[in-house]
Parts: sequence; C-alpha cells; structure tokens
Amino acid sequence: IFSNTEVQTFLSLTAEERIQREFDGAKRNEKMQEVAQLLAAHGYLRTYKQCRDKLKELKSDYRSIKDHNSRSGSNRRSWKWFDQMDAIYGGRPTSIGREGALFVGEHDRRWYGVLC
Repeated sequence: IFSNTEVQTFLSLTAEERIQREFDGAKRNEKMQEVAQLLAAHGYLRTYKQCRDKLKELKSDYRSIKDHNSRSGSNRRSWKWFDQMDAIYGGRPTSIGREGALFVGEHDRRWYGVLC
C-alpha cells in the first residue's frame, strides 16, 4: 500500500512531460523502472511492477470517476487524487497510434510541447 505522501511523489514524478512522452512509446517498462528508481531516491522502495500496478489503479479510478461525473448531474463523486490525475490525463488523447499522439485540442499541443 502506497502512503499518501508516496502517491503524491509518484504522481509528481509520472507527471513529468518527458516521462509521459516516453510512457506513450514502446519502452513503458523501462520508464516505470526509472520511476521506481526516482521514488527510491525519495526514500520509497518499490519495484517497477508495483509502480506499474499503482499507475493502472490510479488511472482506472480516475477514468471511473470522470466517466461517472460526466453522466450524472448532482451525484458527483470526488477523490483526493482527481485534480492531479486530471491535470496529467484530462486532456490527453484517448488513443495513441504508432505515429504518435492524435491531437484533439490546444491542451494536447501544450502537453507535448508542439507549437502549431
């Protein structure tokens, strides 16, 4: 189980543009190993598999709440990590092909550092 401060550190590390860009590529496990090493530098010892599973869990929770909140009016759900996850994944394309990102808006252009 990740502590709250560990999740905070984890999200800060995974939010880095360089990390996100490389998560979109074919070397996800290598990047997750790097994230595990960066966490270790902050005093949190995790394997890349633990980091990968945690990110999957956070993304799943985020998508579930975002989907729920987009369908329901007054019965909105909240979650302590929602704002951070939304800042990281809220404007990201839903599918990434072999040729890179499919830009869907201005936020995505800024996210990837592309000036269009």
